[in-house]
Amino acid sequence: MKRLTQTDPFKIVSSESSSASEVREATDELIEIILELSDSATDDTTLFRIMNYTRFILQTLQKNHSVSSSIQLCFSELEQVLSIELEILEKGLKKTNFSDANLQKTSSIHWTGKVVDLVELLYALDTCNCINNGEISVEELSDRLSEVFGFEIKNCYNVYMNMKHRKDESRTYFLDELKEKLNRRMVESDIRGGKYKKR
Repeated sequence: MKRLTQTDPFKIVSSESSSASEVREATDELIEIILELSDSATDDTTLFRIMNYTRFILQTLQKNHSVSSSIQLCFSELEQVLSIELEILEKGLKKTNFSDANLQKTSSIHWTGKVVDLVELLYALDTCNCINNGEISVEELSDRLSEVFGFEIKNCYNVYMNMKHRKDESRTYFLDELKEKLNRRMVESDIRGGKYKKR
């Protein structure tokens, strides 16, 4: 797993010769990298070490560099993002009674798609208030879906924030795919006289 301090955006942020606009752009890129790393990581212990080390280096830079208020704000923003990720990781590492192994034992069906797709579906269900008339938190809904699909949904909020950073006109990739494929299924079923063949 590559250290965040070795990425090009971090090198720009940490360089005293970088302009405020360069640091701002690099900060946005680095936040995306941090969120993507959190979403895709399979080893929480290694991820925790990387995040903690990166935060330490940022804190050192803040103490030793004489920078403008705008650049200082970027440092603070990055440190806050890292602190949130570390807090989530700490909770996950301590939550030993909610492992993937335990979930696999209790569920007969399993989510085999991408984590981000399940989170997209989760937030869509939450937004439409179609579970318990909306009287359920995202966290509780996440736990229930994890139990149903035998798959632990980690860093749910951060996955959602990463989705919000998508650059396309439509940011709901999975829901768009569901809509397209279901409509196609119904059309093909009509053509075949009510029959549909899975590919």
